[in-house]
Amino acid sequence: MRSMLAFMTLMLMLLLGYQYLYKSQPATPRPSSQIQSATPKPVVASERESETVVRSVPTKFGWFTFLARPLYLALKFLHDHGVSNWGWAIIIFTSIFNSLMIWPRMMSMKASLKMMRVRPKVDDLKKRYAHLKINDPKRAEMNTEMMALYKAEGANMYNGCLPLLLQTPLLFAYVSVLRNADELHHAHWFWIADLSLPDPWHILPAFIIVSMFLTQYITPTPGMDQTQRRILAILMPVIMGFTLWRYASGLALYWATGNLINLIVQIMINRSKLGKEMQAIAANRSV
Repeated sequence: MRSMLAFMTLMLMLLLGYQYLYKSQPATPRPSSQIQSATPKPVVASERESETVVRSVPTKFGWFTFLARPLYLALKFLHDHGVSNWGWAIIIFTSIFNSLMIWPRMMSMKASLKMMRVRPKVDDLKKRYAHLKINDPKRAEMNTEMMALYKAEGANMYNGCLPLLLQTPLLFAYVSVLRNADELHHAHWFWIADLSLPDPWHILPAFIIVSMFLTQYITPTPGMDQTQRRILAILMPVIMGFTLWRYASGLALYWATGNLINLIVQIMINRSKLGKEMQAIAANRSV
């Protein structure tokens, strides 16, 4: 639980810091030699076409250009050769990306199952050292034995963060694209008139909170009692939902689409043999 909360807090700090740095960049003044005269020069058709081509593909997306530029090109391909709407292009690309994330998610669930299986041994180990104070040097022996136990059982407490860890770079890439691609400014999708601005009705952030809560609530968690599980199921969606409350609606659309797919995938996992075993172990621990 602590690792998940720490990861979400770090992601929130990075997102807010990135927003602050972007806003704090001063505008570069134009030299007087580049100021247009009162009478603009006539532009021939070939020059106008070349300018359109150059402007159609932005060359700079800030710190995340190496991720944002491929993302922009993928979205533009979907927009130009299929859906003709940037909102649906975001949904389709996100669906493809999250489909590729199913395998890491399954690996994460298998790692969680191993943590559940080894949990009784960890509890016994903690009971042996329960009489020691927190600052007692012998507690280092407990940590050493615990790490050795995890290694012997093939368990890793940090594997549960893998899907979120892989999604986070794409989140920042979307931020860069929505800020720097002119085509997404004033791009509409249903009730949203501009995907580069916040959702005017806050429907997407609210959906993010609800869908993330449902996904967290139905996901069996290793080593957590019911109280910790409820706190995690409420705190993480609230942090993510209100983080995206004032961000571009295109960013919220990306995260909401991913949440919906993750919820469907988690329901399917819960019905599998792996999911049923995890639920049975979690139910026995809560008794």
